Amino acid sequence: MDLRKDEQILGKSKRPLKRSIFLFVLSFITLLCLVLSILTYRSFNYSLYESYNKRMIDVLEYVYSHIDIEDLSECVETGIESEKYTELVSFMDSIMEDFDIHYLYIIKPYINGDDYVMMNVISADTAEGRETDPDGYYLGFILKDVYEREEIVRYQMYLDKDNISYFKNFSTWGYDYTAMMPLINSKGEHFAALCVDIEVDDVERTIQTYTVANVILIAFLGAMFFILFLLWMNRNITEPIRKLERSVVSFAQRSHYQHDPSLLHYEDPGIHTKNEVESLSNAVNQMSKDMQVYVKNIIDAEGKVQDMKNQVSHMDILAYQDALTHVKNKAWYDKTEIRVNDDISKGAARFGIIMIDLNNLKKINDNYGHEHGNDYIFGACHEICVIYDHSPVFRVGGDEFVVLLENRDFDNRETLLQELKNSFKLFMEDDSREPWEKYSAAIGMAVFDKDKDSSMNDVFKRADKLMYEDKMKSKAARN
Repeated sequence: MDLRKDEQILGKSKRPLKRSIFLFVLSFITLLCLVLSILTYRSFNYSLYESYNKRMIDVLEYVYSHIDIEDLSECVETGIESEKYTELVSFMDSIMEDFDIHYLYIIKPYINGDDYVMMNVISADTAEGRETDPDGYYLGFILKDVYEREEIVRYQMYLDKDNISYFKNFSTWGYDYTAMMPLINSKGEHFAALCVDIEVDDVERTIQTYTVANVILIAFLGAMFFILFLLWMNRNITEPIRKLERSVVSFAQRSHYQHDPSLLHYEDPGIHTKNEVESLSNAVNQMSKDMQVYVKNIIDAEGKVQDMKNQVSHMDILAYQDALTHVKNKAWYDKTEIRVNDDISKGAARFGIIMIDLNNLKKINDNYGHEHGNDYIFGACHEICVIYDHSPVFRVGGDEFVVLLENRDFDNRETLLQELKNSFKLFMEDDSREPWEKYSAAIGMAVFDKDKDSSMNDVFKRADKLMYEDKMKSKAARN
């Protein structure tokens, strides 16, 4: 275990729970206040504009009920004020006196090629306004340099509709929220537009005041919840956990690399919260007692286990190792065959098999004794292992060996095969050696072919056949 892990276990590198809870709750309350403020603003903004819409509809419908459409249409067409026109002007002026609106007017947009102008029909005003600052707008008055081209196009677009339209309108008179009702005569002509404006600044000021008041209230309630929650959390969770942590860390420091079970003593922090933290503290206390007993039993059993592991390892060696040559035996070859066949079934097999049968073993046994026959087997096996130092070698019979070629030895199989043959040839031709040191063998090599072979045994059979053919050639050459 490295030093960094030791420090983490002993509590020297940590992020305090109280700080994490504080930051999380603070972030949560802040986000909640922000979301509630946005929702409050949007909700009140929608509700306020809806109320203004209703209010402006009432004004438009009230004024519309006092308009003689045909008479006003003729006035607009001829530019001559009628008696009803004059009465309508007085009535609209009274509306300006009685209702809290910015402007009330009737206009007609004109679009002719590149010319975009607005014609005044009626511009209502208060009595004080007409006396102190009359606008001088009369029937047919052309409003030049007052409306931009885009505004006139917009008024014309809404005039062509059959229903009331609402839009924000920025002009030389200010920034207003406008409700516009098209006036349609008996011919179906949309000859003028009745409009009422409310100052957007007033609307936005009302929204802002309401929103600020709600944000302050939400922030106050959030702060109260934040404080109360932290007090409750500190009393029932964070402070008890801190006590529990102190006791556990102290226990960990004493027990770190400790081999004496009697020193594994845990100090009870005395937590009485009647919740899960108290249950956890009691569980840790009981666990420390159980740990003392457990460690003692572990130490007692450790020696026995190690002895058993040594015995098992020795038995494995004996079970799968050839006693004479110390290479793997037939039992291990059978286990390896299961693994290779599994690779074949998965399409991941890539291997070759070399079958080696030692020559002249019977002759050496008969002429020089079995002791030198064993020397012959051991020496030949050693040479095979030297050349195929990256491949498992199996003794599958008295004088028969199998090499399983995989990975690098598989890639270099032709070179290694020739090297083995040359090595045995040199041993045979060296007259300075004893007869049991002149190693000779028949060799056959086969490579797995997914189109021909369905198992490792198929490759083994082909290698065995090639080995047998090599043995026959060798006998024929000696005769």
